[in-house]
Order: sequence, then structure tokens, then C-alpha cells
Amino acid sequence: MDDLLATARRRFDAGDAVAALEPARRALAEAEPGSAQAANIHVALSAIHERLSQHDEAEHHARQAVALTDMPPHGRLRVHALASLAVMARIRDRLDEAEGLYLSALALAEEDTASLLCGLGIVHKCAGRYDDAERVYREALALIGPGEPEAAAVWHNLGGIEHSRGRHAEGEPHARRSVALRERALGPDHPIVAADRAALASLLVGQRRFDEAKDLYRQALQVFQRVYPADHHSVTVTARNLAALEH
Repeated sequence: MDDLLATARRRFDAGDAVAALEPARRALAEAEPGSAQAANIHVALSAIHERLSQHDEAEHHARQAVALTDMPPHGRLRVHALASLAVMARIRDRLDEAEGLYLSALALAEEDTASLLCGLGIVHKCAGRYDDAERVYREALALIGPGEPEAAAVWHNLGGIEHSRGRHAEGEPHARRSVALRERALGPDHPIVAADRAALASLLVGQRRFDEAKDLYRQALQVFQRVYPADHHSVTVTARNLAALEH
């Protein structure tokens, strides 16, 4: 079971969520029902399904993980379970619920608080609370360090705030830092790097720098089409953005 979960995580981290799904499912089938191991696998499955835009399945596994970690001593695992459910609540526009889940996770967390702050910042951004979002992103950046690979998510999100504010030129340097850090850490063909390129392209479109934006969208789309199903959210959105730009 542990080997299956390790395989699933290795494939997921490499950017192949499709290949990660089967070993994670097999690991869950072998786990003792109701155990901490099962809760851990539910967290992993929630992340895999979320990456694949399979939101019903992702929320199901997140809720299972939260239910299984309701009682101590599941402190760290409980944090991951709450964060998994918070992601799904935010995706489904249940922003008050998502904020509460992140705050509960932060109250329990003894480490990895930067990623929780990033998640909370996304919730604030979705609610139009851009100053609150920037505040928690800056707090996360201070914890990580601006040049660390993990800081790429913060730079990506800071660029996203400026995009939402309509300040595309101000967001561009943040997006470029995110691309550079993640390319260095993950390589050029990882889907997370592709998502960073697509975000940078959107900021360039806002500055009417269409040729570079088009190249970035095409690069991102090639990666998304290679690793995701044809009806995946990232494939659809990037293809739509590229079509609009060509038009």
C-alpha cells in the first residue's frame, strides 16, 4: 500500500495526474477502512481528482479525509484534510466555507503555513478582497523566501491579483518570477509551469503584447493537451484564450 501511494505521489509531482490515479485507488482499496492511512490516501486522491478537474470526486475524498481526522491525534493530517476541502469549497464558490476551513487549518498547523496562507489568499481574491489577499501572500512570501522554489506559487498569485486589479504591467514581473522558479524546479514541460506561462500570457494580453502572449498560450496548450483529457478545464480555457487572441 505504501509503495502504491508513493508511486501515485511521484507521478502526480511529475505532472502526470492521470497515471497517478490508479495506484492511489489501489492503495485506498488495500488500506484499513477508517485508518489514518486511509485518510492520507483520501487527501492524495482529492488532489489528483482536483488536478484533473473531477470536482465531485475530489470533494468526496476531501470530505472522507476530514471525517476520518475529526478526533486527535491527527493534527498534521487534519490540516491537510481541511485544506483539501477548502480548495473544493473555493472552486465551487463557497467562499465563506473555504475561508473558515483555511482558518481552522492555520489554527492547527505547526508547519507548512505558507501554503495555507496562499490558499486563503486565493479565497480573498475570489471574493474581491484584493488588499487582504496581497497581505496574506506577502506573509507567505516572508516565510518562504522570495527566491525559493516554493515561492513560485506566491509570485503566481501576486501576478493574479494585479491582473484582477487591471494593473497588468505591475503583475508581469511577478508572473515572470513564477515561471523562472518553477521551470528551474520542475522543468519546462510540467503542467504547473504551463499554468504559469498561461497566467503570464494573460498579463501580456492586457498590455496588448499579443505575439509573446500567443507563443506562451501555445506552449501551455501543448503541455495541457499532452497530460490532461480533452475536456479538462485548463485545456478548454487556454484554447479559448488562444482563439480569442487569434480573433
